[in-house]
Order: sequence, then C-alpha cells, then structure tokens
Amino acid sequence: MSLQFITGGGNTNHQQAIIELASEWLANPQQDVFFLVPNYNKFEREQELLAQLKQKQGSDEFTSIRGQVYSFNRLAWYFLQRTGQFGGAMISEVGSAMIMRKVLESVSEKLTIFRGEINKAGFIAQLIELYKEFQLGNIHAQDLQFGQQQTDFEMKMTEVKLIFSAYEEELMQRQLQIEQPIPMLTRYLTQTGEFSSNEEIPDLNKSLFIVSGFSNFSAQEQALLQVLMQRSHLCIDLYIENIHGELDAMELFFESKQTYKLLKNFAQTYQVPVLFDKKAHQLASVSEGYLTLENYWYHNKIKDSDKKTLKSFLESWKVETPEEELRQIGVEIRRLVASSAKTDRPIRYRDIQLVTLNPDIYYSLIPIVFDELAIPFYLDEDRKMEQHPLVEFIHALFALDKYYYRLSDIFRFLRTELYIPREMKETSKDWQEARDLFRYAVDITENKALSHHFQGNDWLKKDDWQLIEYDFEEKQFADTVSVEEQTNQVRRAFRRDIAAFFEKIKGVQTNYEALEVFYHFLVQQGIEAQLICWRNQEIERGHLEQARNHEQTWSALMDLMDEFAEIYGEDPFDYALFEEILSSGLANLTFGKIPTAIDQVKINPLDLARPMQAKVTFAIGLDETTFPRKIENKTLLSSEERAQLNEVLEENQYLRDHVGETLRNEPFVAYNVWLSAAEKLYITYAANRDTQQNIKMSPYLARLLDSTGIELQHRQSLTLESNPAHYIGTYRSLIRQLNSLYRQTQDVKVNLPNTWRWLEKQLRGEYKQLAERVFASQSHRNVPVSLPKETATALYGTEIHSSISRMETFYQCEYRYFVDYGLRLKERDIYGLNPAITGEFFHDALDRFLTVLIEKDISLNQLTASDRDRFVDHVLKEIFGEIRYNLLNRSARMNFIRHQLSKTIQRVTWALHKQGEKTQLTPVQTEVLFGQIAGKRGIPGLQLPLNSGGKLHLRGKIDRIDTAIVDGQPWLSVVDYKSSSREFDLTEAYYGLAMQLVTYLDVALTDAVELIGREDAKIAGAYYFHVHNPVMDNQKATDDERLKQYKYDGLFVDDAEVFPIYDDTLTKSKNSALFPIRKDKNETLQKISQSKDKFYTEEEINYLIQHNRQKMIDGGNRILSGEISLNPSYKMKDKKRACQHCPFRSVCTFDVMLQENEYHRMKQLSKEEIIERMREEKND
Repeated sequence: MSLQFITGGGNTNHQQAIIELASEWLANPQQDVFFLVPNYNKFEREQELLAQLKQKQGSDEFTSIRGQVYSFNRLAWYFLQRTGQFGGAMISEVGSAMIMRKVLESVSEKLTIFRGEINKAGFIAQLIELYKEFQLGNIHAQDLQFGQQQTDFEMKMTEVKLIFSAYEEELMQRQLQIEQPIPMLTRYLTQTGEFSSNEEIPDLNKSLFIVSGFSNFSAQEQALLQVLMQRSHLCIDLYIENIHGELDAMELFFESKQTYKLLKNFAQTYQVPVLFDKKAHQLASVSEGYLTLENYWYHNKIKDSDKKTLKSFLESWKVETPEEELRQIGVEIRRLVASSAKTDRPIRYRDIQLVTLNPDIYYSLIPIVFDELAIPFYLDEDRKMEQHPLVEFIHALFALDKYYYRLSDIFRFLRTELYIPREMKETSKDWQEARDLFRYAVDITENKALSHHFQGNDWLKKDDWQLIEYDFEEKQFADTVSVEEQTNQVRRAFRRDIAAFFEKIKGVQTNYEALEVFYHFLVQQGIEAQLICWRNQEIERGHLEQARNHEQTWSALMDLMDEFAEIYGEDPFDYALFEEILSSGLANLTFGKIPTAIDQVKINPLDLARPMQAKVTFAIGLDETTFPRKIENKTLLSSEERAQLNEVLEENQYLRDHVGETLRNEPFVAYNVWLSAAEKLYITYAANRDTQQNIKMSPYLARLLDSTGIELQHRQSLTLESNPAHYIGTYRSLIRQLNSLYRQTQDVKVNLPNTWRWLEKQLRGEYKQLAERVFASQSHRNVPVSLPKETATALYGTEIHSSISRMETFYQCEYRYFVDYGLRLKERDIYGLNPAITGEFFHDALDRFLTVLIEKDISLNQLTASDRDRFVDHVLKEIFGEIRYNLLNRSARMNFIRHQLSKTIQRVTWALHKQGEKTQLTPVQTEVLFGQIAGKRGIPGLQLPLNSGGKLHLRGKIDRIDTAIVDGQPWLSVVDYKSSSREFDLTEAYYGLAMQLVTYLDVALTDAVELIGREDAKIAGAYYFHVHNPVMDNQKATDDERLKQYKYDGLFVDDAEVFPIYDDTLTKSKNSALFPIRKDKNETLQKISQSKDKFYTEEEINYLIQHNRQKMIDGGNRILSGEISLNPSYKMKDKKRACQHCPFRSVCTFDVMLQENEYHRMKQLSKEEIIERMREEKND
C-alpha cells in the first residue's frame, strides 16, 4: 500500500504530527488507525495519544475502537486470537528452563565446548536468553550450517544448533508454543506456513499503522513492518534530522537513519509507494532553553547569545550523598508544584519524573524520602518473589531434609508462620490468637533447642525431649515441666506433619505422584488457607498491592507445578530435581504491577527517556561511574562471535550486539534525557556513596556545563547558615531538620537562627507532640537513672545475699550488676561446654578425689600411683554418670572433650600427688561451703553490716583448705582452682575486682575453729592453682618440669618460718617447683627476687582483709541506695576493660566517645603505695 516517515529532531513536535495524521485518516469513517509503541511505556503512551486524539476530533465524534494503541506482541494477539493458531500452550521462563535442563541431559555426551558448563549456575538461563535473541533475530537452529573444517566458533555454533534443535523438538512433542506472536502474525498476513489454507485475512487497505517510540527494530519486527507496508498504510515516526548522506556510526541519529534507509530500500525494492516524509513542526510550547540545548547537543556548538537562554531551563547540582540528593530534589518538587498552582501553567506531580541508571542506590531511598515529604510517586520496579514467605517456606522446607534438620533451617521454616500446627488453630478463637500462641511456643522451643543442641534426629524421635537444666552458679536444677510440654508440643507436631511428609514423598514412583503429595501437604497444612487469610487482611487494611502479591505467589507456584507435571510428570521420581525446581522456580519471578493513572511523580529508567516526556525531569545520579554506561557482555556469544554469525545469515536475519549498540548509542540516550523535560531539566549527582568518595560528574554533564557556561551548584547538607527556603518540605521533615540543627547549635555553642525558631513555633497538634518526643533526644545523655530507695529495696531486699563474684561484677561495672542481678537479664543459652560447666566439672572431680583421701585418711605423700589412678577412675565414672553432665555424651565432639577433661583430671591429680611429696601443707577440707547456696547452708562465713540496718550475707565455696602443724603451731592456707592461668593482682584487689582469694582467706581464718579445730592458726597464704593439662614433649619433659606447670600463685606469707612448710625437699641453689622460693648456695630458704611483691607480712594481709571487707560493705550500701553508674572498669596498665566480654553492651550502649560515658580508670599502683593507703584507711 504505502510507507511514510515522520521525521524531525527533538526540536520538533512529533506528537502533534502523529495526531494530525491520525485525525486526518479517521476523518473517513470507514478507516481506522493502529498506534504501535514500545511495550515498556504502552500504558503511558496510550493515555497520551487517545486523550490528544479525542481532543483533536472532539469528544462527540471520537471512538477508541477506530484508534487503538498496541505493542507489537499485543497487536499479534489482536489479529491472531480468532484464528485458532494461537493454540499451543505458552510456556513460562521456568518451564523453558526445565525443558532446557532435560535437553542438556540428553545431548551432554555429544557436547565438547559446553560439556563443562552444563552444571554451572546460570548456564541454562544464558542458553534461554540466547534462544530468545535468535527468535527476535529470525534465526532458527537449521540456519546454523557450517562445513566440516570447523573453527572454534563454528564448533560452538554447531553445539548451539544441536541444543536448540533438541529444545525445539521437545517443545513440539509437548505441543508447547515455539513461535513468538510477531512472526506468526507476519505469516498470517502473508498466507504462508500454517496459514496457507484459505485462511480469511483481514482487509488492511483502510488501516493506518503509526509506529512511534523506536529508533531500531528487531528482525522479527522489521519483517512484520515490511508486510504491513505492503498490505496497509504504514507511517514510522523517527527522531532524525538529516536523511541524506552515508551512514556514519558517530552520527547522533545513526540508529534512526539506519532504520530509515533499510525500510525505505525495502519499499522501493518491492515497489511499495513511498510518500513524502512528513516533517514535524517546530515545537511552540517549550522554553528557548530547550531548543538551545537540543541544537547544541546535535551540532556540538552554541552561540554565546544563546547560553543565557539555558539558565532558566537547566540546573545542575552536586550533592554530598544520594539521600541528601533526593531530599533536595523532594523539596524542589514541592516548591515547583506549590509555586505554579495558581498560575495558568500549573505543574502537577504527574508532570514530573525522575530518571536514573542506579536503581540499586536510589530505589530503596526514594520511598523513605518522598514519604517524609508527602510526595506521591510511582516506582515502576519489578519486585522479586524470593522474599515472599511462601518462597521462603519452600526453601526452608527442602533445606530441612537436605541438611538433616539443622536448627537454623528448622526455625527458618517455622518462622515463616505459614505452618501452624492444627492443635493450636483448633484451640484458638481466631487466626491471630493461634499465631501469637505459636510464636511464643516457637520462641521457647528455639531457646531450648539451642541450649540443648536439639537438631537432626532429635526432631524425629518418638520419645519426648527431657529438659534437664542445671544452674552451675546457683548449684541447683531448674523447674522445666511447663516449658518441656510447650517445646514437645511443637516437636510432636513437626514430627507428625513435616518429617512424615518427607517419608511419604520419598516413597513415590513418579514425579507426578510427588506433585500430588506436595500439593496435598500444602492444603492439609493450611498453607493456601493461610495465604488467603493474609490476602484478606491486606484488603481490609487497604493494601491492595500486597494482597495481590499473596495471590500471585500462590498462582505462580501452581503454574510451576503444572509445568513440572507437563514436562517431568511421567518420569521416574528424581528427588534432587524435584527439590531444585521447586526451590529455585519462584525465586526469580516478579510481582505484576498495575500502572498508575493518578497524580504521582514517576520514577523511570534513564535509558528509556524520550523527548517531551514530562514538563520537569530530574536526571539523578549522573556521575562518571554511571553515565556513559560500562557494559559487560555476560551472554554466551561475544561481540566478535555475533559479527561472525551475522556474516553468514540471510538479509532478514541478524543477531544484535547489545554491548556495541549501547556504547554507540549513549550520546543519543543523553540527547533524549536532556530533552525529556519540556519546561525544566535538573541534572544531579552525589559526590559520595558507600565506600566511594569524591566522585566526579558524568563526562557528558561535564561537556554540557563546560560548553554552555551553566554553573554547577554545590548543594550542601543542612547547616545553621543554610537558607531554609532550600530545605523546608513538610512538618515531618521540619522536625528532623530542627533536631539536626539543635545538635549543631550544641556543638558550636550558638542559638538557633530566628527563622528556624519561627518555623518551630508552627508545629502544632500531632506534629508538636511528635516534635517534643524527637527533640527530647537533644538532651538525652547515655546515663542510667538511679532507682528510688523503695524500688531498690523491692528489687534487692533489705538483706543482700551475694557471692563474691557478684560483688566483683559490681566493681567491674555498677550498671552490669543492676542488669544482671537486679533486672536478672540473661543471655540466651547456647549449647556447648562453657567455662561454668568446665569449672564445675574440675571442682567436682578434685573435690571427690580429695574427699576420698580424707575419708580414707590417706595423705598425698602416702598415696601410691595405682591407688591414685583407681580413685580417679572411680570419681570420673561417677561424675560422667550424672545427668547434669549429659551434654558430654551427646556427640562425637563432646565425647572427645570428655576424654580431654578426663586426661586433665588425671594429670592434675598426678600433680597434686607430686606436690604432696614436697610440701608439708596437706588438704584437710575441700569445697567448703559458706553462707547458703541452693538451700544448703555451710559455715557462717561473712555477714557484714549495712547502713540500711540489714546485712550483706556472703556465700561461696572455698575450693580447698590446706594445713600444716609445725611444733604444735597450725598453719592454714586456702587454694582456689582456676581453669585458666591466673596471678594475684594487688591493684585489682585494691579496686574490688579480685576479692576471692582475700575473702576465702578471711572466711577460713574467721571460722578456723569449725574448719580445723583450732583458733590459733597462722596464715600460710592464699593461692591460685591452675587446673590444666599442659602441652609438653612426653619424651623430653621431666617430672620436675611438668610439676612447674602447676606452680602456685597468689598471696604468700613473708615469714621465714613458713618457707620450709612450702617445700622441704629443696637442695642447694634450687628453685621450688611449687612456690616462689629457693634455697641459696648457703642452703638458706628465701624468696625468689622476681616474686618478692607476692609476699606479704601478716600485718599487710590483715590490711588486705580489712580493706576487702570495707569494699564489700561500700558496694552493698551503694546497691541498696539505688544509685547506678555506667562506669566499666579500665585497667590502664594492660588496657583490660570490663566491657570487653560483657553481654549487655547492646543494653547500656556505652560509648567512650560520648562526653558523659567514661571508664572507671584504675591507675596502676605500687605495692607499697597500696599498702600505705590501706594502713591509712585502717587508722581512719
């Protein structure tokens, strides 16, 4: 019939030309018009075209039946829907991937180049993407014909041909849609292929097809256009200035010109009349700046006289961060809308668009910023289904079996809340109550599963869990009856419903049977009903999009299962394939969105911008890393291979080189962006983002600014000197800004500027209340509030019952004491051998071993090696048989640790035996209880008076009391077992951080009569004993070297009388393996010079005891006073901090950078200085 072009650059009104042509054509009531536009903006273009056509023709005469807007695919559907040839079932991307997987399995033995790629992630997706490209390029598998002498390229294409031929064969056998709609429409209009038998073809001689919004076409689209120009009247709208001359790849309109010549040559070849080009008229309703910018970018030159016209059209900003960039843009949008509202050319939100190439950076920030500024917006973003609870449910479900019921997978599954045991639903009045009940039960179950390491087979056993919990600090078993029932209710339901599902599905024969089992499982467990419930809730809340998402996800799963049944249904059941398809099938699908037609700012991809798209455009994020784009070819064919393939293809076939085309077309993309705004263009970028700093602007923007003289505005973040007009948005944003400014005034010690003070006064009603809450943060100081005395008394009582370690905690940090022992916050117990358990085990084992010796009246120096080993074996057998140490039998790893613990006790008892042969000090009491622990009462211990009239009752256990009697005089020492190396630090003792040794010695001396039957006992010392199994060379290490690994450390008495008691086996010039003493060459026992500060006179020890008691009393008085300080200790010598391993850092949020947060810095003091201070305290 005919071909015509509408031509003109961005300075011409293409839309007007299209409407005029369509209107003239529709003047004949027998004629109709079809508009063909890109699919990505079909809805938007349809609104524009039909509205303007209606306005042009008049509302009374216009009918949309004679003027319709389609994309190429929708046009094919329009004509083919009644032919019956659209009958092949369409296949989804997931279904295509399934078939491609099946094809690769069948042809894998014939592949060479691709054999190693078959099982690699993403290979199937690459193949499908290449197949789609072949379809768009009119390329079929049979077109890939190559000779016998094959190059690497030819071998690669031969394998591609093999795979695609098998893929198409598989599709045909399954009667699935192979062809895309566009080539089908082409054959339908030409009566070829399946349409060659007397098919009635629509008469198109009275139809006008206007194609707009394209600069190039795929081979499929070109073929259809060539048919349309022969059977109807075709008009193609192209942005092109000069249609003459040869093609030049550097030309701005290269793609449009190439398309123009190609289609025109075809028309001339096939004698299709080519009408004169319709030149679009010059734009009349745009600013001079728009025309100046268009002229500059096309001709690459600008007159000085024209530069000033750009200043009212173009602004360019440099902003500090993407978030601040959006805030400044939001304020400007509000200003534009408000300032134009009462003019004859108002700007509405729908007249404004944001375009960007950085969706990953900006799309997450836009909702936050624009919601605060009350700017309605439409974000055309594809949201993937992978975060939907149903997809997470399926992932977690199959992970349960794959990793054999790992704890993380079990609770990942339960927390989707799609599965709720039917018992909880039946006993609850509604879904919400059932959910809350289930949530609580899952929380409790998770805590207990973590602390008891319930995973794997523990969830499959018929027998209920037994929760045996022993508090190693309080020395008692916890009451777990109710918790045990709750956790077992969850476990029983899980075993019945989930574990049984896997047993059932693994017993099927075919994939179809597996699908039936899986579907019935979803229905029986209420998964579909749960999704319907969620959908209805979202509808009630007015969240229609979220409601549709629940529907779409379930429908997508059903479609996936249908396709799996179609493709793999009759095959023998393959569990691995079944799991992979169902787990991954939904992850990459996206939720469909309904296009908006209301007054909203549009957020669009920058590369899809077109001239006159909006009145105002904000092109954001235009920095050097973003525009022009840096394209990476991630397809199976390189640019060179694509060029090679195109050389051997027919004229109507070609494979596009997207990388080359994109790079070549970037100046044209910039052209479209610059001209996308009819009235005002803003180009912005952020100088800093993430880890990148001082980012430069886009080279295109730099070229634009350099040539036009437009000044780059540096838009700073809000400061006290900022002009409020550039920042004010809404009352809510004002609150945030005022809060920031108030903090700035505090930093520089100035008053808030008057304008901002006035603005603050405008906050009323709910905003004033919100502001008051927010502004309270200005005066917030991270300082705990002291408790009223009444509250402290209610919390702690008038009598304090405390252990020594608790009092040490108080002096480490008062706030930690309050949280730990006042509020009783606890970390969640995690299964494992913690220091409390190992410490209890070592104490228990050594206590029982020494108790046996004491009961049998066997001293260490009388003990034989065989008796020692026999006693130790008996003790370990007893301990390992107790339920509180059950965890040592729960796994191979724990069995190994149990073995290591046994070896440690065997080695330690050997050391005690050897020590007994060298020292006169003999154990007489072990694990001596003082005060009251877990209902057991020991010796009185210490009861110290407090200001409240009550007492501080100390409780604890002295690990060991040793005595020696020399010439009728009893000597007494205490020993504290430590599972890690420990030295007595006098500075820590002075500040209250190391109170145990001194307190133990104090208690032992106070209750000496009850302990050893004598009140005249003299002090022999207080020591740490390291319980460990040192790593030494068994072949080379001597017994004496081993024994030195167990040398005592602590408080030693500086008295020559006690030295022989410490070690009476020393020979001349030898150091003791037990104590820090030696015998010199004159055979005199003396202190080792390096350890002289570890020796104290009896008077000095009494000073320590008195000071220690006073620290206890001071701590008790402060606790009951209710005063609480956030004062973690900091030992300046070795930089030891109380915060280092504190579990409550997230509670106190201590930050030394805050002025109000300070460590309690403990200055390192000499022994002499500390003793002198203690002497002065006693005298006071």
